[in-house]
Amino acid sequence: MSQAHEPFIVLTDREEHVELINRTLRDAGHAVRCHWINGIDRVGKALAERSASMLWLFSDGDPEGIAKIARIRTEFGSMVPLVVVTNQVDEASIVAAMNAGAQDLVSIKNTERLCKVAERELRAFRLERALTETLESASEYRKQLTKLKAGTEDAISCAQEGVLVEANLAWARLFGHDNPDEIIGLPLMDCVELGSRATLKGGLMACTNGQWDKKPLRIIALSEGGATAPIEIQLERTTFDGEVAVLIKVSHHKTQATEPQQLVEETVHRDPITGFYHRRHFVEMLNERLKTNPHGGVRALAYLRPDNFGDIKDDIGPLASEDVLIQLAEVLRGLTQPKDIYGRFGGVVFTVLLERGTLRDVEAWAENAITTISDHLFEIAEKTVSVSCTLGLTEVTRGADRVESLVIEAEQANHRGRQRGGNQVVLAEISDDSTRIRRFDLVWVEKIKSALLNNSFQLVHLPIVSLTGEEGARFDTVMRMLDEEGEEVPATEFMPAAERHSMLKTIDRWVVGASLAYAEENNPDLLLVKLSKESIVDGTLLGWLESELERASIDAGSICFQVSEEVVNRHLKQVKELSSGLSELGFKFAVEHFGIGRDPMRILNNVPMNFLKIDGSLMQSISSNQTRQDDVQKFASAAKQKGIATIAERIEDANSMAVLFQLGIPYMQGHYVREAEVVLEEAVAPTPIVLGQEAGAESDAPVTTDAARDSAQMELPESPPASSDRVEHDTTRGPQITLNPAGSDTPELELESDGSSIQPDRRSRNAG
Repeated sequence: MSQAHEPFIVLTDREEHVELINRTLRDAGHAVRCHWINGIDRVGKALAERSASMLWLFSDGDPEGIAKIARIRTEFGSMVPLVVVTNQVDEASIVAAMNAGAQDLVSIKNTERLCKVAERELRAFRLERALTETLESASEYRKQLTKLKAGTEDAISCAQEGVLVEANLAWARLFGHDNPDEIIGLPLMDCVELGSRATLKGGLMACTNGQWDKKPLRIIALSEGGATAPIEIQLERTTFDGEVAVLIKVSHHKTQATEPQQLVEETVHRDPITGFYHRRHFVEMLNERLKTNPHGGVRALAYLRPDNFGDIKDDIGPLASEDVLIQLAEVLRGLTQPKDIYGRFGGVVFTVLLERGTLRDVEAWAENAITTISDHLFEIAEKTVSVSCTLGLTEVTRGADRVESLVIEAEQANHRGRQRGGNQVVLAEISDDSTRIRRFDLVWVEKIKSALLNNSFQLVHLPIVSLTGEEGARFDTVMRMLDEEGEEVPATEFMPAAERHSMLKTIDRWVVGASLAYAEENNPDLLLVKLSKESIVDGTLLGWLESELERASIDAGSICFQVSEEVVNRHLKQVKELSSGLSELGFKFAVEHFGIGRDPMRILNNVPMNFLKIDGSLMQSISSNQTRQDDVQKFASAAKQKGIATIAERIEDANSMAVLFQLGIPYMQGHYVREAEVVLEEAVAPTPIVLGQEAGAESDAPVTTDAARDSAQMELPESPPASSDRVEHDTTRGPQITLNPAGSDTPELELESDGSSIQPDRRSRNAG
């Protein structure tokens, strides 16, 4: 410690405590100056007026009191370490104090430990302050960084325009060097594996521009000798020689003491070879997860097995073959998302419960996993081994059967793939698929009708974030249903049934009317609204939109209607006409799920649009998949030339976001940005259609805005067989609607407000 006096603040009601701190540290050769305060109400003022290096609290160890002091320290923006001194100390009290916000808890009686803690925390405080302060000159920067490099176990470097300009010994050793001076001036990209360079470039670019959110990046470090290792880096914008630079840090995580119970649980539940869950515990976790609904998106069970592993075992031996499984597990671990559950299901089989935006995303993840494994060189016992795998997939649908059935389906899919030669992804085949679909449709169609009539739908939004710093409230609107228990049901569950029974146009009208009502009330900068195939071929849509727009006090330019690439491919002429018609009305137009069809550039060159939404399946593992990076960049560049802004769909992690910066994508959306949130409750949805109410009767249903109310003038096609419900709507609230009138073999839909009778539109079906 320096001989300059270290300013301390000591909170205690006894003067001898202050003397204890002075005497103990001075006897150890440290010069200190203590400022004594005897009331908690004086802590804030002392922190504000004094540049203290440490805050000492003499206490009985009560966690609530410690937490209160810690909050005051935080409120005054101070990083000063808080050390609590009490009469007796044990492991439990130390943990409680640290959980409350203290750096440590020490005993009055153990002055030697008190001194060591003071030295440690002062050193850590200086390092933290050196990392966070803005350095005003190059000489000051070099001075502080030199102290930092010498006194920390973290690997730290500084890069400017992609070149290393500073590094400490820990950084040099991390990458196989004995002297930091050896790597000064080298490109930072030389420190990472090829597949991680796009991630690192994007992160550096964003950080340099002041747009990085300080989330850690996962990359593969590459040492001088060619060895690789996964690491997490943190990026922070700083200056070097007066120019913008990036400080890069790899934290050194000291081994923490593990509670005996936790150690036992880890031993029991995890495979010691791979670190994945044992089969039994994996199944238990799977059962628990399946009791809840995915918050949007889909779930799938993956069953992965190496091909011809017996031959590998014969070639390198049984012990070395275990090293193959260890490395294989490491490859899989690099592909994980926070909600995934990984298990070693026994022998050489790995199982994964995946949660992704769509089944297409799941397949993209699986394809990338197979490719990544086959491209990986397994270095085992001075031999290089190549491994391929087969991956069986089965979707976990709502109301899925027992876990055993899911595992069997995924295993059978895996078996078929290995019989076909291996190194492939195979989706499970359900033998009674058509029967199961019919059975579920009987339920879903009735639920959809009930939701439309009783306002059991909700609109939710997914924020769209600018990667260029542009401000504004932009949302992608999606739909969910509330079931009988009030739980949210994602659209992926009920839209297929709606498509098979020509109900999508009706749902579209509900969504559009409710979205206009929301826009009128909240005035967003951009609100994206989906249109299905049935609406695309509906010749009355533009006229209906024009009348709704005349009655809504909104800027039409804030509404952007979007159509999927699949629908555009099938109905190119109608989509072009719709896009032009929407533009004349002042609306914007977008194509979503772009880049997965046979000829996406045909759409880009022929359809007028304002936004291009690149499909989320292309974002799966984009940080390490060069092919997907090339495809996305090609689409973004072509769109930019036409003045079309691109939006990346379903971004799930910081690595993917970093790549988007490098590729020049201006917007993104997904769970990494924020989970979708309800923006339109049933209270502002279209007026409920009342079951069993006679025409002309009074209703207590709330009256909403005109745009939302009149979207209730919908076409509801027939139910599946075995239903004969009669539903009427109060004429004071909107048109009467008759569904499947009793005694009629052919269900009829009546819109009695104008005396017309309209049969359900059966020309096309699409999930929208």
